Amino acid sequence: MKSLLNRRIAILGAGAVGSYIGSKLIEHRFTDVEFVARSGYSVLKENGLAVKNYTNKSPYNLKVNAVKELSGLYDAVLICVKSKDTVTAAKQASNHLKDDGFVVSIQNGIENPDIISAFIPADKIITNVIYMTAVMQEKGVLEYMAEGRLIFGHINGQCSKYTEIYMQILQQAELNAKYTDNIKQYQWQKLMLNIVLNPLSALFRKTFFKMSSFDDAMSLTKSLFKEAQNAAKLCGVDIADEEYDKITAKCKENISFKSSMYQDIEANRNPEIDAILGVVVRVHEKYGQSAPYCDCLLKIMNVKYGGWFQTSPILAADVLVINDDKVLLIDRKNEPLGWAIPGGFVDLYETMEQAALRELHEETGIEANINDLHLLGIYSDPKRDTRGHTVSAVYIFFSDKEAHAADDARDAKYFHIDNLPENTAFDHREILHAAKAKFMK
Repeated sequence: MKSLLNRRIAILGAGAVGSYIGSKLIEHRFTDVEFVARSGYSVLKENGLAVKNYTNKSPYNLKVNAVKELSGLYDAVLICVKSKDTVTAAKQASNHLKDDGFVVSIQNGIENPDIISAFIPADKIITNVIYMTAVMQEKGVLEYMAEGRLIFGHINGQCSKYTEIYMQILQQAELNAKYTDNIKQYQWQKLMLNIVLNPLSALFRKTFFKMSSFDDAMSLTKSLFKEAQNAAKLCGVDIADEEYDKITAKCKENISFKSSMYQDIEANRNPEIDAILGVVVRVHEKYGQSAPYCDCLLKIMNVKYGGWFQTSPILAADVLVINDDKVLLIDRKNEPLGWAIPGGFVDLYETMEQAALRELHEETGIEANINDLHLLGIYSDPKRDTRGHTVSAVYIFFSDKEAHAADDARDAKYFHIDNLPENTAFDHREILHAAKAKFMK
């Protein structure tokens, strides 16, 4: 087992998938694992990888060997990059593979193993499908909500010495993995999950749980699924109709989880559009058929996200009503739940002050004028709202007016500033302390 632990392994692409697998290797005593990361190289080099999982409330740090590029020869190269970077990754790996080394494609899409085979002998290529719920909250910070499940095999259904070695590596790392001689079936099943979960969630910037409340959105996901199902059939893979219901039920389980495309867009990264939608279009074209829903959505997303783009934080405005030594809070109807300062998102063509006054009236029935508002501060921590990066202007309004809960509020009541409810939402406890220090001495 010592020789197995000493094998030189490169993780090419230190995103959520690559970091998850790399962290497991390090935790289980593999001594020569390299994280090849360009954008996050300096953070990983200086701080290591912070890992937070479903069993630990506080992240723990792993010291990692971070490099900017491959060097020398490797026993295994795990390709975890986006599909658009597969050609570059395959070229690099082909120049740094030992004679008895192999590569593993751990990527979305169907076509990556064939692309890699233009540079590396096909018998050295392992295809790996992974199911996991994980996010890179920021560079160098991995959070996963459950153990990943890996299914791997050779694209031609061949069990070889390379698949056997890879299984030994996964078992030593205590990863949940199994070998299959029909990896194409699992590739298409994973694509079905991605095509239902990812594109529309990213386009609308909503979690799947939130999106599922719109009938038109779900009708679109069903149409995308049917086209992908037909593409799979054209490639000799049967996907049952019932798979759609299984996927949508699974996607609704985690209320706050954001799809990988959604995460990419929030981080101003180009989402992996072509590998999920494009392959369905290309398969249909190959057989003289069409996939109008996938084709249209692919073109829309290529226009919006195919080149350089910028996503800005969402703007919000809140009003903290102060009555002597008391503050007015609302009990939120919607996620994130808890007691919060009245407020909400700024509408288009609306000033921050107008939004603050509107939200105060809608949620509490209290009316105020712009001249009554006093700016407490701007709060912009990217982690302050689990729904996404929200920047909020918080105003103070001194009043003893009675409040009546409405709109997004289940209840509205005054609390003594020194006796606040335990379940406050967002960063509002911090804001309330700031208000006390500035206005309630």
